[in-house]
Amino acid sequence: MTKILIPFGLITLALAVVLAAPAASQPRAAAPDPGYRSNMPAVNPAAPRVDPDAPNHGAAGAFSDWNARNGRPSILVFWNRELTEDGTTLHDSVTATRADGSAEKGAFVARGRGVTVAGSAAAATVTSETRTYQERTTDSRYGFRDDVFAKQVESAMLGTFLSAGARVMDRESLIRNLSAGKSRDERLDIQHLETVALKQGVKYLVEVLPDNSAASATGVSFTVKITHLPTSTVRGQFVTTGEPPRGPTRLVAGPSGFERRAAEGRATPELIGAQVAYEAMGRLR
Repeated sequence: MTKILIPFGLITLALAVVLAAPAASQPRAAAPDPGYRSNMPAVNPAAPRVDPDAPNHGAAGAFSDWNARNGRPSILVFWNRELTEDGTTLHDSVTATRADGSAEKGAFVARGRGVTVAGSAAAATVTSETRTYQERTTDSRYGFRDDVFAKQVESAMLGTFLSAGARVMDRESLIRNLSAGKSRDERLDIQHLETVALKQGVKYLVEVLPDNSAASATGVSFTVKITHLPTSTVRGQFVTTGEPPRGPTRLVAGPSGFERRAAEGRATPELIGAQVAYEAMGRLR
């Protein structure tokens, strides 16, 4: 048998490696928590952001579902126009006279053969114009004083309906199509043409009567009426200021200390018109 001699120094080195291996594999101690309390996050998580328009988005989604289930029924919007009991357009004869007058006064010099005369003279000129026309008395007497504001609100309201998939009919186009081939007297009877237009497959009539209101938060007010035309039943009627949902509040220094105030700048014509549409959608379902 052959004996293998191992130097004592190698045995000592191997033994030191074996003994040191468990110590090297042990994890290091965790660093101390830098916070004031252990097992707690360094900062509090931010509060989830709340969308102020979430209820309106929900109303639009519910309307879209209802609209699709019912085959997208046609909707006719009467902006600043109401459906009265008058079946015939009434007119008044109006006579308007306009007069423009001006007067001039100044010195003059007249020269003749060997004669010169100086003096003063006054001249007046008056021009008048008289016009007689027929004025419809069955038109609505509503509307905003600011026409630009009114157009922005109306456009936003119709755009919100269209974005939700509504099938919106145009009143003027319906009347023009129906007036083709009619006599002159029949074309003057707008009430009759409207009545015929409502029978062209229109399911719902939405009347929106805008008006200025000093007591309103938006400075305006809307009377809205929704009618199911095939059955002549009212689905909803309400008055709204069109005020959009308030945005997130923030702390503001006030006379009595800090107080919470909503973000400003949300009562725009676009948001007001959209709000009227959202509230009307809730009555159509």
